[in-house]
Amino acid sequence: MEESGQVCVQWEERRRAMTLEGEPVLEFSLSWPRIEGGGLGGRWISRYYARLAQSWHRRWEREIYWQACLDLAARRQAARPFAPWRGELSGQTVLLRDGLLSLRFSGLEVRGDGRPLRVRWGEVWNLREGAPAPLKTLFPGERGWRGRLWQALVRQGEALRQGGGCFLDGDWVKKARAAHPLRDWCLTETGVEVCLPQCAAAPAAEGCPVFSLPLGPD
Repeated sequence: MEESGQVCVQWEERRRAMTLEGEPVLEFSLSWPRIEGGGLGGRWISRYYARLAQSWHRRWEREIYWQACLDLAARRQAARPFAPWRGELSGQTVLLRDGLLSLRFSGLEVRGDGRPLRVRWGEVWNLREGAPAPLKTLFPGERGWRGRLWQALVRQGEALRQGGGCFLDGDWVKKARAAHPLRDWCLTETGVEVCLPQCAAAPAAEGCPVFSLPLGPD
């Protein structure tokens, strides 16, 4: 639970384990925020995330469960071992300050091949309005803020690549631009956090490369 003034962020949780003929097939867990004390805006945000969680729940309960059952049947027929599939959607409150609510989410699926599929994104809300806060609101009156953030991302990525901290592709800058990383962001105590989708500009093993960009000039 996170609090700021009269606003409180509660994280709801749901878990489920699904079977086929008594054998574990799929297990998944979700967490999503519920805003208390945020007025109408807080209620709108809470409803949005309740619907989002329900969408993920239905996907795992139906489509992914059916696929896992088919995988189990195929492996039984081939006398091959089966490992239960797994799904996870987790979130956390990054910052709650000055009427802004910054959240970070990460999702994970592990299917029959055992390779994790990952997603990660951030969202920032204007609590009074109950609407997403545009990134440009952090830079009132500043021209060229987007280009400055992009250059900071490129410098950080190159430093990671050359230092071995992240095995980005050789043409990662071009690929990263096509992924529009500044579209999904969260606000932290130190700046703006963005990430690249898995496999967008790096091998799958790197997951979703994360960048922390300063609000002001370096």
